Amino acid sequence: MQQTALSPDKLLSLGDLYYRNADTSDAADRYYRQVIRNAPGSPAAGNAQYNRGSYWFRKFYVVKEQYSKEDRAALTEAEGQYYDFIDKFARQTNTIGLLSDAEFYLALVYLQQGKRDYAVGWLNRMLAEAVKQDQSIYVYKMVWSSKPGDIVDRNVNAAELATFARQVIQKNGDATSVLYEIKRWCQKQ
Repeated sequence: MQQTALSPDKLLSLGDLYYRNADTSDAADRYYRQVIRNAPGSPAAGNAQYNRGSYWFRKFYVVKEQYSKEDRAALTEAEGQYYDFIDKFARQTNTIGLLSDAEFYLALVYLQQGKRDYAVGWLNRMLAEAVKQDQSIYVYKMVWSSKPGDIVDRNVNAAELATFARQVIQKNGDATSVLYEIKRWCQKQ
């Protein structure tokens, strides 16, 4: 069977399979792009676009842990994909339930890039707008890690998470310590 004959949901599932297995070949992103191309404007396309941002953000951490190098291009790609989801997909595909998630993770991308003002700006935007439409964020792991102790696996209040993250970022610790504090907060929720 040719890939183009697969349904958008099947393509999304294939992308998710590669994503969950910490694959860095970009296969997940290719499947997600097919969903968007084959079913533009659909909720599946919205989910695929959000997952594109998540894939690239995760790839940065997978490469960092497994190969001891920083793939800054993956962060740049994550930034663009999350922004496109927020700007062009969330409302248009009725996937508004991922809006706070996308704005929060975009803030973490900026934090990792050393752009603290941008990170705080997105958290402020999230608090001003997104949390009114999307009150919770699902956190499996704050960022990808092979360590079981990094698992959060829960929904957290989006406004409380953004407020806490903003406070921690403004304290000016390095990105690793900020992410650790946010992870610990999430695990206590």
